[in-house]
Amino acid sequence: MSKKFGIGIIGCGEISVSHYRAYRELADECEIVALADAVEAAAKRRAQEFGVETVYTNYHDLLADKRVDAVAICTPHYLHAPMTIAAANAGKHVLVEKPMCMNVGEVHEMVYAAKKNGVRLTMSSEQVNPRHRWIKEHVLPEIGDISFTYLVDFYYRNIAYYEKARWRGTWAREGGGIFVNQAIYTWDTWQWLMGGVDTAYGYWTNLLHPNIEVEDIGYGLVNFRSGVHGKFFATSICEEPEGTVWMRIAGSKGEIFAVLPWLYTIDFSLHDKSAEEDLRDEMETHLANLQGPGLQNWNDTHDRRVLLQMHDIIQAVKEDREVTISPESCGESMKILNGIHWGGWNHAEAFRKWTYTNFELPPPSKPGTLPTVDDSKLQNWRGGKLVETLVNLVKDPAPTLAAPFLS
Repeated sequence: MSKKFGIGIIGCGEISVSHYRAYRELADECEIVALADAVEAAAKRRAQEFGVETVYTNYHDLLADKRVDAVAICTPHYLHAPMTIAAANAGKHVLVEKPMCMNVGEVHEMVYAAKKNGVRLTMSSEQVNPRHRWIKEHVLPEIGDISFTYLVDFYYRNIAYYEKARWRGTWAREGGGIFVNQAIYTWDTWQWLMGGVDTAYGYWTNLLHPNIEVEDIGYGLVNFRSGVHGKFFATSICEEPEGTVWMRIAGSKGEIFAVLPWLYTIDFSLHDKSAEEDLRDEMETHLANLQGPGLQNWNDTHDRRVLLQMHDIIQAVKEDREVTISPESCGESMKILNGIHWGGWNHAEAFRKWTYTNFELPPPSKPGTLPTVDDSKLQNWRGGKLVETLVNLVKDPAPTLAAPFLS
């Protein structure tokens, strides 16, 4: 592949600027060839800002543009899955913004569409952070048997934040509140370090945002596939210390932790201080010698993460390999999201299998209500659709694509 990778950005809101800055640093590898936004004025404004000539008001037209090799999906949450699936069916590689989608069922559909069409799919994720990746590979095995883990997220979002973009704060378009829009960053890192999610349940409510339908505070328990139990708390009503994360993974020989603004840097300590010093020296040497776009003098910003992930997509295509941050791993956070929401409505454990919460969450009749949902109705939601889809996938000419989802 000698020509530059053609990038199309779908959605011209604030986050699209971060993608523009990232791809500008990858000018030797790619170029933005088209933008799409349902609001023509927004698309034209960004086109002028980014120096892009081609603008579409229908994203399907962008997907039909033969110059576009990959798309960055920067739209409201409820559009992530349908746009990703349409892009995959059009043969375009996809970098989708967080959250990956609205529910676990959509994860299945997105991953299947990507695999069936032979395109790369990934989500903007903290998993790409080279410091985090080194700690997972080299430190996590050294902390011994993990006894417990917890995660606490303090954020603040005022009423104006939701009024600025009316799709926020709704079940149908945002898919939740603090959990899906802010805590999802740290959930993604947490579950990735812990090896994936088995079950999740908890409770949530809305305390200080009467203008929205969704949660602004909640807590829960997550059972990871490793057998470790984790606890978490998240809120968007805490002005001080806003944007602060407490995370701890405690083992018999040491721990991994973050008590910092955001989750930009996790750290570790070992009971054996000599071993800790050796590991720390190895890590600093490794990070100092990183080579490649965006890696020198690493600074964990959204721009850098997007840069690394689009570069990885391009290299994966060139080298005929999978992307480093798999869509399946990114989709694990949806298990926590759906499980906690379901548990909050029913005050009971929600998650046993991926198929169980593969549904569109029913909205409350009004903000603050907690309707009881009959399990038998799952077949009328996406749960039923998933079961039917998986049965059909087994009959697919390429049944191996379905196999990972049937376990």
